[in-house]
Parts: sequence; C-alpha cells; structure tokens
Amino acid sequence: MKVSADIDCFIWHRPGAVFVSSLERDEVSTLAATEDEALERFEALSKRLLRSDPNYFSRSNRGEPQPRILKLTLPTISHGKLLELGISLFAVVTPMDEEAGWDVMLPQLSMRMFARDLRELEQLCSEHLRDAFGLEGRLPELVQYTSPVLLEQDADGDEWMGLRTVRVRVRPKAEEVDVEQLRVNPTLTAVGEALHKRLDKKDAPGAFERKVEVDLLVDYLAERFERSVLLVGPAGVGKSSVVHEAVGRIVRGEVPELLKGVQVWQISGGRLMAGMRFLGQWQERVLSMIDEVRETGAILFAENLIELLETAGSESNAQGIPGLLLPHILSGEIVLVTEARPEQLAWATQKHPSFVRALRRLPVEKMDAAKTDRVLERVSYRLGRQHGVRLSEATRQKILELTTRFKGTQALPGPAVDLAERMARTHRKEGVIEEGEPRPLLQPEHAVEAYASHTGMPASLLDATVAFDVDSVQSYFDSKIFDQPEAVDAMVDLVTVIRAGLNSASRPLGSFLFLGPTGVGKTQTTLSLAEYLFGSRDRLLRFDMSEYQDAWAAGRLVGRYKGEPGELVKRIREEPFQVILLDEIEKAHSSVFDLLLQALGEGRLTDALGQTVSLSSAVFVMTSNLGAGGPPSVGFETSDAEARRRREAAHYMRAVEAFFRPEFVGRIDRVIPFRSLGIKTARKLVERALEEAFAREGLKRRGVRVRAEDAVVAFLIEQGFDERYGARPLRQVVEARITAALASFIASESDSRDIDLVFKMVDGQPSLEFDDGAV
Repeated sequence: MKVSADIDCFIWHRPGAVFVSSLERDEVSTLAATEDEALERFEALSKRLLRSDPNYFSRSNRGEPQPRILKLTLPTISHGKLLELGISLFAVVTPMDEEAGWDVMLPQLSMRMFARDLRELEQLCSEHLRDAFGLEGRLPELVQYTSPVLLEQDADGDEWMGLRTVRVRVRPKAEEVDVEQLRVNPTLTAVGEALHKRLDKKDAPGAFERKVEVDLLVDYLAERFERSVLLVGPAGVGKSSVVHEAVGRIVRGEVPELLKGVQVWQISGGRLMAGMRFLGQWQERVLSMIDEVRETGAILFAENLIELLETAGSESNAQGIPGLLLPHILSGEIVLVTEARPEQLAWATQKHPSFVRALRRLPVEKMDAAKTDRVLERVSYRLGRQHGVRLSEATRQKILELTTRFKGTQALPGPAVDLAERMARTHRKEGVIEEGEPRPLLQPEHAVEAYASHTGMPASLLDATVAFDVDSVQSYFDSKIFDQPEAVDAMVDLVTVIRAGLNSASRPLGSFLFLGPTGVGKTQTTLSLAEYLFGSRDRLLRFDMSEYQDAWAAGRLVGRYKGEPGELVKRIREEPFQVILLDEIEKAHSSVFDLLLQALGEGRLTDALGQTVSLSSAVFVMTSNLGAGGPPSVGFETSDAEARRRREAAHYMRAVEAFFRPEFVGRIDRVIPFRSLGIKTARKLVERALEEAFAREGLKRRGVRVRAEDAVVAFLIEQGFDERYGARPLRQVVEARITAALASFIASESDSRDIDLVFKMVDGQPSLEFDDGAV
C-alpha cells in the first residue's frame, strides 16, 4: 500500500540559487542551482522521510496557505544611535480548522506564531521580532532581510518568493510496522514529563540575554563524551529557562545533527519514588527508566539536584538513585541535565563527590539591573501577545526598583519577570489590536499595586508618589500600643526608614529586643507591626524559645543533618515578608544564639543541605523578661516619672549586657524597655477589650448591640488591674464577667435579633439588661 502526501513548500529564488523548504517541517530543506533541481532533491528527501514515518508530513486541521508581504519598522542601535530599521518579510498565513485563528510562518527567519485575527498580523510579527532579537543585535542579524521582497506574480528579476505544493508517493518499508508504538516509553511516562512536548507550543517563554549559556549547553549536549551538565547559579537567575531554551532549539531543529529529534524528559526524585512501597520496587523502576533512556537516546532533566541525590538514600543504601545512574552517566549511555545553587554545591560534593564530578559545570550568573531591563523589554512583547498589555519604560524601572530594594530569596531576573507576569495577568486586555494600534501600557502604579498585593506592604511604603504622612503612622501605633512611647517611636522610625529606602539590603528590615514584665504590650506591638507592614496579623511567625532549650534547638529551626527542613527556614521560604517573633529569647539554647548572629548580621540562614534562605525582607522581634522585677526604689526619685523611666531603662540594659554576649547585642538595631502599666493605661485596655468583645461575629450576625456603663468599666479595672501582670488579668476578667454573660444570654435568647443591651452595676456586680435608653 502506497502512502502519498501533499507537502506545502516555501520557495526562494536568489541570484545563482533556489532554496526550497517545507512549511510544516522547516528543517526539511534543499538548495540547488535551479528550481527543478531543488524540487527534485526535496522530493527525494521527503520520500526517505515518509518511508520511515508515513505521518511525518500532515496537513490535518489546516487550510490552504496564503502568501503575504509584511512591511515592518523596528528600532535598533547602531554606533550608539537609535535608528528605525525598515524590513520587508515574506509571511505565510494558514487558517487553523480546530482553533479560531491563523498559523503564521516567517520562513526567512524560521519563525512560527499564532494569530487570532489577521488585523493584528503586523503588530504580532513586530513583537515577535523585538522579542527574538535584542535592540543592539537587530541591525546585523536582520539587515539581510531589509531589501525589497517580491511575490512570484510581481517578480521581474532573479529574486522572488512563492509557494509550491509537492506531491510525494512512497511504499513504506515492510519491517516498519508501527512507528508510534516504538515511541512509547511506559516508565518515562510514569515518572517524568515530556519536556519536548510541553515546550513545543505557541509562544513558550525564552531565556533572554542568556545566549552564551544556551549555546554552551547545546554544545555540551552535542558532544560525544561528558555530555551531562550541572547548571550552577543563585535562585531566580534563570537556570531552568536556559534548559527550556535549549529544549526549544531541539524541538525546532536548531541544533547539531546529534540532537535533532531527541526527547527530553523532566524527572524528579519524588516522582521516581511515588507508589513504591516494597523493598526493591524503586530500584526496578529506575533500572527500567535507564533501559528506556538508553534505547531512545533521550535526555533527562532534573530541576533539583539535591532532591535527586537524597532520594532513597539510607544507612543500608547510601547511594540511592545517584548510585544507579552514575555508571551510565560515566559511560555516556545516559545524559543528565540538572541544577544547583552555589551554596548547595559544597554539600552535594561532600555527600556524592563522584556524582558531582561526573557532571560538566555550567555557571549561570545573576544579572545586573541593565541586563534585567533588556529582559523585561523582550518579555513585554510576549506579554502583549499573551495578555494584550505591555510594560512602559517607567514601569520596567519601577519593577527593578522594587525587586532590588526588597530582594527576598531570589536573584535577578527571576523576581522582576515574575512581577511583570503577575501584573499582566491581573490587567489582561481581551480583544484584537487593530493594525498599527499600540498595546495598552501598564504604568508604574500597576507595579506598585501588584507588589503590594504580593507582599502585603502598603503602597505608601513602596511608591514615593503616594502620599505618606508620618503623623498617621504615629496615630496608628498610638491607637494600638498604650503608654509605651519608646516602642511607638521605634516602630514609626522603622516604617520611615523603609519608606525612604534606607534599609540595608543585606540585613533584616529591622531587629528589636523588647524588655519588660509580662502583659505590658510586647506581643501587641509585634502584632501591630505585622498588621501595618504586611497587611495581616497572620504574617507574624512566632516561636516560643522555652521549647528550644535543648542541644538540637538550632537544627529544629533550620534543618537537621539528614535534610529535614527546619520550621523557620521552611516558613520563610514560603513567605519571605514576615515578622519573626522569638518569645522569651533568654531561654533559648546557646546554639540558637549562634544561629541568630548570622541571621541578624548577614540577613540569611543556611540549612542542613547547604541551601541559603534570605531574611532581608523580614523583621526580627525578640522579647525577654530579663530584669522584669524592675530597679529598686531610691528615696523620693520614684515620684519623678521621667527619672524613674531612665532608671528602668538603665536597669534593663544592665540585665541585657550581663546575660547576652556583646556580639549578639551589637547586632540588634534597638533594645526597647517597656514600662509597667499604670491605672490610666488600665482603663484604655479595658475599653479596648470591651470593644473587641462587643464586635464579635456572633453578636454582629444577630444584630445585637452592646455597651457598658462607666461603673462597669471601673469595676473591671478594680478586679483585674495588677501592676505585676499588666494587661493579661484585665482581659481575663473581661472574658469571665462580660463575654461569658453575653454567651449565656445568646444561648437562652437564641431567637433575639436587632436588640440593644447594656451592662450595669446591680448589687455590686455587672448585670446584662435590655437597653431602653438606646437611640
């Protein structure tokens, strides 16, 4: 049985040569002196391909291709000057049957794209070209296409372009029974993802400004020996993007002959171990995967080297998966591409030196702001095609300002690209852009809005153009923290420093030690700071140091020697923008203080696997009861409030200096003694506790409004105030006398709605009654 195919071709007549290329498979092309000879060679090549795979060429789900000439204008730089470069390009547009749109090909450049409407064709092609060719490289790379391009029907000379359809009929080889069956990889399909298929799609992201690294990776993979590669670079620099760009080249056939048509499978230690319950199961699965890779010549990509090294390692089988893979990597039967951060490399080399030495190292350095801006410019065109919006130059600068000012855990360009994509998804514009009409531009305020939404920080701290009133910050903390002016001033100063952009990029946003007796507002101050800086009290990460008194305390915070993640490191990786509260810090083990020296001084921590987490977007607050008894009274000096405050502060500082090491105290930004609460403060605390009790959801849902008379407030102060214990007894008495009475009323009057209640003093006790005098 013969197989026939109609192959649509691009034909390019040039002086002295004719070029013919398949529109669907642009890697299938020929060059000859005449058109007849070029077409004859193309037909012979196509026959060989169809004999091996009858479905190699397919016109399913496509209409008839149509030629077009595009006139484009692109900015470029030549000798330091910005110029406008005019380009004429031959385009082929083909209607897609399954999708409402057009397949667009620029055969001169081997570029393909998808257009939803031909009215946006020139706009779309311009964006793809700006995306694919950097501003400085456009002139030398595109100048060969600036000459006039003529369609066949308009040609009056030796140079023109057109389309041809070549019909090919062949008889497949008898021994090739089922090409598709030969491609089935049951184990690889179960434990990995076909990266070559995922990246063979419209408008996949590229590795911009990483041409050197991508070229090196392709060169390494195309060699015959030592082909396995380890990409090394900080988080966010684009290691995975480099791999994806190299895979994209393989998919497009823009690689040496050895790599053409090679499959790339992304694997992970977790997927290799999934469902493996019995001894020997995972080894059988890994060996089966190795057999399939050897048979197909596929490349394996593991995004996390550390996870791969640690998978299935045990006391009895310390090598785990690396031990099974290593002999095949050394022999060249398996090609592995993987990634690691620099701080992980020392750990990996110590644990598995032979495995790490078997991988060729490819460094991927972090980008500076100028290169990242060029990346954002090219990403902007992709965002325009995908989401209908683009980034203005001022917006790119604002993105860079935000992502370099609060570095978090990643290096450039990763955080900047992530923020740009988040903005584009939020402000997506649907619909067709008319020819010549620019994409809507996102402005700097959109970047601030997206960053504020992500971090929880108020826009007034991120954008100098947003009104900022120090008095309003002062009022906020005054309303939350009673009669602790030193603490309020410290919080206002921290907010002001962050607003001015004067916080250190290599240390936490702030570090404080709060001193004083229990119940004076230390925790309340910390909660108020988390709510103001990051938008929620849930951004408070609290550790009770009385639980970290043993010798393994530091390991429980950062991670133990076998790789279990520590609670502090894990939570900061999940959310870098937090207030970290270390309660009763004086009770912690000495190893915790050694840990804090690095955290407070350098703004980072390193876990047991050698992975670093940044603390530069966090605030550290430590509380202590050292010196809580207060200084002894001296004569009549206690009647002078200011003198007493100074004596208390000096007393607390002596207690701190006597207990903590000088190098630890020297790394704390401010040590703040909290004052003992007086009777005036007690009234404010009771009134606030009553407001919170009367605003609870159960009352609001039923429309129950409650108030308390002054006599009730005075009774609660009398019952609950104790200078030794601060605010806690006051809250307890409110819960016992007020909240409990409200709960009893609601239980007995469950049908009551929209009523007014009042607490009065009756026979020396608070009594809940209907409020007849309510307005």
